[in-house]
Amino acid sequence: AQLATRLTHFDERIRARVCADVVASTLDDVCDVVVALGVEETAGLAAVVEKSNPAAVLVDETSSPAAKRFEKFGAWRADRSDDLVQSLVQTLVPWGAVARGARLAGQSATLLARHSSEDACYAILFALNGLVAPIDVVASDINPSWEKGLRRNAQEFAAMARCCGSEVAAALTDPQTKRAIDLLNAVDLRDQVGSYRVIVSNETPELEAFSLCILQQNNVFNCDAPILERPRVPCLATWRGRPFDQAASAAVFIGHLDDVPGGMLSDDDVAATNKLPWSWRIVCGANPAYDAFPCQHQIFYPAGLDDAVASAKASSSSSAALWYDPVFLVETLDGRRVWTKRHYRCTPRGGIPGQWTLTTLDNGVVSKEHWTIVDAADDLSWAVFHYSGAARAAGQSYQGALLCSRDGDWPAACRTPGTPEYERVAGAFEKCGLKLWELYGHGPPSGDSLDDEASFMWTPDFRAFCEAHPPPLDRIGDITITKWRERERAKATTTTTTLAA
Repeated sequence: AQLATRLTHFDERIRARVCADVVASTLDDVCDVVVALGVEETAGLAAVVEKSNPAAVLVDETSSPAAKRFEKFGAWRADRSDDLVQSLVQTLVPWGAVARGARLAGQSATLLARHSSEDACYAILFALNGLVAPIDVVASDINPSWEKGLRRNAQEFAAMARCCGSEVAAALTDPQTKRAIDLLNAVDLRDQVGSYRVIVSNETPELEAFSLCILQQNNVFNCDAPILERPRVPCLATWRGRPFDQAASAAVFIGHLDDVPGGMLSDDDVAATNKLPWSWRIVCGANPAYDAFPCQHQIFYPAGLDDAVASAKASSSSSAALWYDPVFLVETLDGRRVWTKRHYRCTPRGGIPGQWTLTTLDNGVVSKEHWTIVDAADDLSWAVFHYSGAARAAGQSYQGALLCSRDGDWPAACRTPGTPEYERVAGAFEKCGLKLWELYGHGPPSGDSLDDEASFMWTPDFRAFCEAHPPPLDRIGDITITKWRERERAKATTTTTTLAA
């Protein structure tokens, strides 16, 4: 039922129903996609497929082998996977319906195997987009593909050469950048976990210039991924017994960070909480694309503090902008662990306290995100933030929610079901359209003890790595996102030159 509800957040045209005990006579005649999760007996599944004749049948790996035989994507059928004719057509006619269905089947298997509701939604969305009707959130595609056809692929390559010839040449003649492009072509860039790991594993100035020119400046692929507007998540209304205003909104984001200027937090807050070089550590979230990178530190701080006048304004104005520097760990494709940092500009949105717009330039692509402060404990022991964003020119839309705490542990007061704080956290995620069981890699612990092994974000191994290799928590400061990226590129170029010498 939760999966059926969440699908409407991506496209309001989608209607879904859950059939636990299938009675074929009660089903609608029209059904575009059937999804079988954990199905053992096949009688009900067979009845659904026979009556509805769907364009696709998705079956996850926890279902029985007999159920897997019902899988189909357009002209491709799992029960014919051993059929010589289907195999030959799939191989010899890669632009045909059978091959297209086989590619969707592989994509579905990859996403469903991740066992997250977000990835299950995307598996369904890709099937609908590929076989039924365009779905905006996954319609954009920057990969060369048979689905686009030879003519469109040729037009896009020609546009790349015409608009960004020097950037393309530099990228293809640099071995690491060329390897990154080859790896990105091998994955669907709308698979945000896979593509981001490739990018971070191979960050080079050439790759950033290539992406900036092709995607952001010229939008060669005509991508326009939207920021999802559903669900409509309400902001925190009152905090510490008072209406939640813009100053309180900034104070919650800044959280536990030390050295906050006067006026941003109360004296009690400064004494009790401002003792850390970060604002929050993320406990867990509900979007693998965002949460698959461990040891996430959030650093929110007022903009303009490098200038005395701006600093005075920042401490007195209720509409002051913030900077946001997330620091997180990436496990690269070759097995290394690398600290990664980004730089966002945060501005109040819509005149509603608790709503913010965050923008950044990440490897040549602008990302814009709408954040909402959903709830926060009076003592700042925890907070829940919702976000919905898009890298429009890269064809990527994403949304999710985060539980944050001072140390990255599940808040002590929120561990026992039925207690007021537990229910308050659960209610905050409900407002985001999410259940606690959907949280990536870490649901609420059982009883009074916190099982660190249940946390993907802060396993004992990751904590030990943080101790041995401290994260770079210095603030980037009052420098524009573009200037910061230029500085980072210059550092990379200097390092490369030094190593070569």
